Amino acid sequence: MTITVIGAGYVGLVTSAVFSELGNDVFCVDVIKDRVEMLKKGHVPFFEPGLEEILKKNVKQKRLIFTTSYSQSVQKSQVVFVCVGTPPAKNGEADLTYLFGAIEEVAKNLKNYTLVVVKSTFPIGFENDLESIVKKHAKADFEFAVSPEFLKEGTALTDAFHPDRIVIGASSKRAQKILLELHGALPGERIICDMRSAQITKYASNTFLATKISFANAISIICEKAGADVEKVLQGVGADKRIGQSFLKPGVGYGGSCLPKDVNAFIAQASSLDYNFDLLRSVDGINNSQIEMFVEKIRTALCASESNSVNLEGYKIAILGLAFKPNTDDMRDAPSIKVIQALINLGASLTLFDPKAMESCKKIFPNLEYADSIYDAVKDQDSAVIITDWPEFIDADMKKIKKLLRKPIIIDGRNLYDTEMMKELGFTYTSIGR
Repeated sequence: MTITVIGAGYVGLVTSAVFSELGNDVFCVDVIKDRVEMLKKGHVPFFEPGLEEILKKNVKQKRLIFTTSYSQSVQKSQVVFVCVGTPPAKNGEADLTYLFGAIEEVAKNLKNYTLVVVKSTFPIGFENDLESIVKKHAKADFEFAVSPEFLKEGTALTDAFHPDRIVIGASSKRAQKILLELHGALPGERIICDMRSAQITKYASNTFLATKISFANAISIICEKAGADVEKVLQGVGADKRIGQSFLKPGVGYGGSCLPKDVNAFIAQASSLDYNFDLLRSVDGINNSQIEMFVEKIRTALCASESNSVNLEGYKIAILGLAFKPNTDDMRDAPSIKVIQALINLGASLTLFDPKAMESCKKIFPNLEYADSIYDAVKDQDSAVIITDWPEFIDADMKKIKKLLRKPIIIDGRNLYDTEMMKELGFTYTSIGR
């Protein structure tokens, strides 16, 4: 088919990569001219393993065209995927400004029957508003469908080419048939439903994953107080096939562009339906308190011999890991931001390192010191604080790190190391729930 993808962000570029790789002719539209020019030259504005290579390949084979023109793309397409951002507004609800704008431009350029598929996450009820916008401007037949994405940053291409399920929310057999054909080469269970069910599936999936993370963090607190090992406890829990190990891992809390946004948006959505979603309010509360407890762990580890010390003035700390998860440079709602700001407020002097996210972090903290490697970061520091579980940190030479640190103190927010090993190496080692 010939399709158009609106939005050259994370979801839009992965969607473009997948459908062009499957042999479709794809136009990817974005209103940011500099971004489009960058993509034409084969450069992706963020880090995602393997994505740049696939995009370059399909641009070279002329199956993928980047453009700012709706008229060049929409008029030639049978299907238009809308993949623009729906960031959180101040009240926690989704801001649909970009979505409404994109839908209006699509409508103005419809020429023949077109299936408009929304991949952007948006609350139920607004599909009627989207349809009204199209009816106001369109001069051709159209239908709406919803097909949410379930990508994990860092493994997006694997997720996209090997999905667990493909959710198709469409009211007509014609629309369902088109999307089933378009996704025909991909594996995964097909969930055929109405648009509202598809929308809620996306919110429910993400908020359930957030719930698993907050549950793991709550269990870690109980384990610390009881003198148990949270890693062993959750290994036992996750071994139950009804529960599973995925996302059942304690740490400094969840972040990124989806989970925090969707938790708050779903709480707001529930409130609009006259339901008080206390479970998700607790999930959000646990996530926020986990940051506070982690900062207190850092303060306690450094000031163990100074019981009256309430700040960290004079202490030098290496922050290892800035992105909200490994294999991405995404700093959106990253736990590191809150940890760094809290440590700055306590007077600490920080040196930061991340394999991919330092340029993104410099936009948030331009005046802090950044290191070129994990070893440069820890040199002459009073402690090292691990926030992101990068493989480089797991495989690091711990004996070398001990020699470089001024004090052998490590506060590990991801439980990367064995506690007995760290004790034998002579570290004062603090982790989560152990």
